[in-house]
Amino acid sequence: MTKPQGRDEVRTAVLSATTELVAERGPDGFSVREIAARAGVNHALVHRHFGTKADVLEQALAVEADAVVTSMQSSGLPLTADAASPESISQLLDLLAERPTYWRTLVHAVLDTPESAVPGTASTTELFSSLWRGAEAERATDTAVAGATVLGWLIFGPFMAESTQVAPNDLRRAVAEQVASLFEKR
Repeated sequence: MTKPQGRDEVRTAVLSATTELVAERGPDGFSVREIAARAGVNHALVHRHFGTKADVLEQALAVEADAVVTSMQSSGLPLTADAASPESISQLLDLLAERPTYWRTLVHAVLDTPESAVPGTASTTELFSSLWRGAEAERATDTAVAGATVLGWLIFGPFMAESTQVAPNDLRRAVAEQVASLFEKR
């Protein structure tokens, strides 16, 4: 493995290493030195480019969230309540499932530091909320249920499918139908 050179390569390597470590161990399960070792850089560079470990964690989660949102926005999938269907929600679930490290990182961050889950602080939170923008205030519950359902499927879907002996595709389809039904209530 060649060592990252230059500011951009170092930042990318450090953010990637941080995301992997959080997904594996949670935000408290590693040190800045371990981030640096995994990234292939000197630990002083981590402090120089990011500051504290908390700053690195915050930026790593933000970069991953932005990548998820960009992927969703460029997918061509309808991202509004008016255009949602079980088929489009199912495609959205597949797209979201392509980034398991992000979802594991998000779960660790939320469970270990609940204050990091303040609404609107992650672009993925904003994306879920925007699906119902302009709807009446009571739709916030539908947004929360849809988000919890999708996040639950992303994190626990394979475990639940295996433990209940439900085919993974059948479970994904049922989740998509459940989320789509929230859109239909509109």
